[in-house]
Amino acid sequence: MIWLVLALSMFAAAFIGIAWARHRARREVIVVVPTDLAPRIEAATRAFADAPPWQPAGDANAPEAAAAIEAALIANDRRRALEAAESALAASPDNPAANIWLAWALCANGQPTAALAQLPASPTSPLATYLRARAEHLQFEHAAGATEPVPSLITTADLAVVTLASGRGAATWLKGTSEVQLSSAQARAAIAEHRALTARCLARALDALAAAPGFADAAYLVARLAVKAGLLAPARALFDALAPRMQGRPDADAFERDRKDLADPATAVAAAKTQPLPSTAKRSRSLKVLS
Repeated sequence: MIWLVLALSMFAAAFIGIAWARHRARREVIVVVPTDLAPRIEAATRAFADAPPWQPAGDANAPEAAAAIEAALIANDRRRALEAAESALAASPDNPAANIWLAWALCANGQPTAALAQLPASPTSPLATYLRARAEHLQFEHAAGATEPVPSLITTADLAVVTLASGRGAATWLKGTSEVQLSSAQARAAIAEHRALTARCLARALDALAAAPGFADAAYLVARLAVKAGLLAPARALFDALAPRMQGRPDADAFERDRKDLADPATAVAAAKTQPLPSTAKRSRSLKVLS
C-alpha cells in the first residue's frame, strides 16, 4: 500500500508550487533537488533549440529493423512497432541494440517493466539512456495507478500525494484502495523516496539529451520530469522550445495536454478525480522472445 504512495510523492511538491503561485498559499514549499539540475535544463534547452533533429534510426549502431520500428512509432502504430522489434530480436538475439529497440517499443506500448528487462545496466547510447530514465519513472507511475504510455502530468494518485504532503493524511483516491493512513515518518520517507527517483531519472534524461541535443523524445521527458521536480521555470522554457518540433509526432496530443495542464492545472485536477480506463496495449503473441 505504501509503495503506491512512494511512486508519486515528488509531484506533490511541483503541484503545490503551481497552486502557491496561483493562489498565494500560506506556506512556501521548498523543493529539494540537486542544485545542478536547473542549470543543466537551461543549457539543454539552448542546445536543443540550436541542434538539428536527431533520429535514433540514424545511429551507426542501430539494428537493421530500426527504420521500420521508428516508422511504426512515428505513425503511432505501436503494435506494429512491437512486432517488428520482437522479430528483430528473434533474428539477432546476440545484438544488444535489438534489445534496446525492443525496450523502446515496449515503452510505447505502456510496458515499462518489460522494457527495463531489455536494457543494459549501464546504458551507453542516447536512446538506451533515455529509455532507462523513461521506463524507470513510468514503472513507478503505473505502480500508482496510471495506465497510459505518457500519463497526465496530474494523475488520480497525484491528488493523494498532494494530500499526503500537505499534512492532512494520506487518504484519497489511490487505485485499488479505500483509506490509506501513514505515519509522519512514513509520509516523509515516501516523499523523499520519489524525490530521489525523479531527480535520478531527470539527470539520466539530461545525459541522453546532452549526448544527442536534438533528441525530441529525451527533451520532452526532461520537460515533464522538471515539472515533477518543481523546476517550473526551466520546464516551461523547454516546453516552449519543444513546441515547434512536436507537430505531427505521435505524442503531440499528450504534449499539448501537458502544456495546458502546466498553464492551468484546474481541468487536470478535475479529470484526475475519475478512475482511469484500463490500458488496451498488448504485447505481440507471435513470438516467445520475452516469455
